[in-house]
Amino acid sequence: MNNKDVKKILDDCLIELDGISALLTGLGDGANPTPYIKKYAVIRATGSIETAFKQAIADKIDKDSHVQVKNFIRKKVRDSSCNPKLGMIENMLSEFDDRWRARFDEQMALDDKPRLKGALTALVDARNEFAHGGNPNLPIDATLQYFKDGVRVIEILDAVVHHDYDAD
Repeated sequence: MNNKDVKKILDDCLIELDGISALLTGLGDGANPTPYIKKYAVIRATGSIETAFKQAIADKIDKDSHVQVKNFIRKKVRDSSCNPKLGMIENMLSEFDDRWRARFDEQMALDDKPRLKGALTALVDARNEFAHGGNPNLPIDATLQYFKDGVRVIEILDAVVHHDYDAD
């Protein structure tokens, strides 16, 4: 991955999710804290993917930019609240560079776009259900797999925003 800060965000989250998985294995599904720990894992995974996708784009855009551009990127990207669904990522790419969006679509198609899109949607839906008073019960194994699929999306995104289009 080109953006080392984004890689660290994702690596740290994966380490924490692996620890949560081990903890839940020890506690068992019937333990009182288990549902809360599972919900925390969903929030942690989804939040890390959201932060990573926004940072991957923002870091590339405001590198070597004027202070006004950096302020705009901070307000409209870094500090924005947006669910890291595939459509949101695609729309943000389009707002900056149609070539980014086209290249992202190409790379996603070469991977397993339906699976990756479904993983992001499942995480966001579970996070939103909990945030709005619901009671999602996503197994930790599913949360881990969805997170890893989300990391794959961020890897594709990172490669796309760092591609040198002038060399094409």
